[in-house]
Amino acid sequence: MKQGLFRTLFWPPADTVSVGEKALSGLAALGGIGLVMLASSLFLAPKDLPWVVASMGASAVLLFAVPLGPLSQPWPFVGGHLISGFIGVTIAALIPEPVTAAAVAVSLAIFVMYLTRCLHPPGGATALTVVVGGDAVHALGYQYLLTPVLLNVAVMLTWALLINNLLPNRYYPNTLKKLRETPELGEDRVDADLSIRREDLEYALREMNEYVDVSREDLSRIFNLSATHARRRRMGEILCGEIMTPGVVRAEYGDKVEDLWKLMWQHKIRGIPVVDHRNHVIGIVTIADFLNQVKEEDGRPLARRLKTFLKPSSGVHTDKPEYAGHVMTSPAVTIREDQHILDLFPIFYEKGIHHLPVVNDRGELVGMLTPKNLLAALHADMLSAD
Repeated sequence: MKQGLFRTLFWPPADTVSVGEKALSGLAALGGIGLVMLASSLFLAPKDLPWVVASMGASAVLLFAVPLGPLSQPWPFVGGHLISGFIGVTIAALIPEPVTAAAVAVSLAIFVMYLTRCLHPPGGATALTVVVGGDAVHALGYQYLLTPVLLNVAVMLTWALLINNLLPNRYYPNTLKKLRETPELGEDRVDADLSIRREDLEYALREMNEYVDVSREDLSRIFNLSATHARRRRMGEILCGEIMTPGVVRAEYGDKVEDLWKLMWQHKIRGIPVVDHRNHVIGIVTIADFLNQVKEEDGRPLARRLKTFLKPSSGVHTDKPEYAGHVMTSPAVTIREDQHILDLFPIFYEKGIHHLPVVNDRGELVGMLTPKNLLAALHADMLSAD
């Protein structure tokens, strides 16, 4: 019983982070701390370096191991260190007794960081360092805020911005995702079945009345992924390869545009993937690509402009696109045959893409998916459920 209670209270839960990701965090911190030590050594003697860079070691854990956490973001990192450093210098000057000064500096730093929304745990170490850091640190006074604190913060932040955006599957700061990508499915409504919205999450966080080390965006993503997984479990494993149209009509880069138009007319399709010699998709030609070539008004009807565009140019020179590779949209958005059909929703209905080439695990074209395929699959699933 006691052993079970101990495990419940103190044993860490299993994590879901891969060993590779953990190794990347350590290597990123290696570079960051190396640069900080190098910069600090320009202003301090080797014996004084540990006092100054200790808080940067704590920041490295946040910036490189949990770069998306609220405590790791640029403002908490920069503001936390500078505000805490200012408080530490001021308290050290006002209270000569080190024990009292240390306690007051750290407690006041926490309070002010909370008020200014830049709570960063290593900031407490920055405030403490000024008080207990010895004569060399005391002699710096408010210069301590510039060199080494501001210098170290600038070096570490620059490295964090660089390395966290170069490493795979990472980005920094956590608001960068909003600029890079279109909104995810269900971003404003976390779960359609429960009708949980962002304001509901905000209410829950206020009711908890405690600092939760997870951003609202990440919390929303967790709910979205959980809801998607729950829907997938309810629907069963319906894969894209099971509902796609096989034997898809395809083209090559050098196929003439008039031949592509004829293929669309003959097969009553609106999109043709363009493949290379390995049958890998390099682009896609849709009706929209043809219309984009003749969208400029010149007094002629649209049908006449389109007919002129499709007519091959005479001679060896031309001033208009002649081949599939000239008009195709590239790169084409594709989907794997082993993906679940739920992955189609954000592509079809948020990105506005209606023709999805399906590829196998070798990247070879094996079929085509349209909203018509998806609707047919969902209708069949509803009938089987009844």
